[in-house]
Amino acid sequence: MIVLTSCMEVEHHVYGSKNDIKIRFEILANHSMVQMSDNQTGGDVMGDAADQFRAIGKGIIVKESSREKAGEIYDVVSGTFSTNSKNNDFSAYAPLFEKDKMIIPTPFDNSEWNDDNSYLFASSTYSVFVVKSLFPNASAAYTLRHNGKIHEVDLKIKGDSYIIEFPILWWLNGNVDAVILAK
Repeated sequence: MIVLTSCMEVEHHVYGSKNDIKIRFEILANHSMVQMSDNQTGGDVMGDAADQFRAIGKGIIVKESSREKAGEIYDVVSGTFSTNSKNNDFSAYAPLFEKDKMIIPTPFDNSEWNDDNSYLFASSTYSVFVVKSLFPNASAAYTLRHNGKIHEVDLKIKGDSYIIEFPILWWLNGNVDAVILAK
């Protein structure tokens, strides 16, 4: 039996109330891959990711941990903030609410992305978790591409959250600007 593990996952959590929306980004990296990379380069991949979150400035809470997922151990770095922070302007991450849709930005500066590494992320996903109370009657989900086109993706419901997933390469390549929940 061949088991494919993903090298990295991104979880983007949107929760709270419309008056105080919280965002948490989590980067999950396969622990074995992180160790191999750190040993080869003498670097600290997850420490560097945590430093990038910290560089955003005041108003972001950064945590480093590990988590078991699908039988694998992942190193996790998370950054959590309020879109209403008085310490920093997080408006680029704030969801937009329109009559029949909620638009969740997925900003990413892919200027340093190297397509040569794409094979490492072939089975990796970008997952957006949105608490249902922010947009109670969603019936469809889409990704908004950089060219203005939309692409329908599966909308899952688990407990009190919607889950929208798409291949992480869409995001790494700069092809997804936002996720849209629609009624």
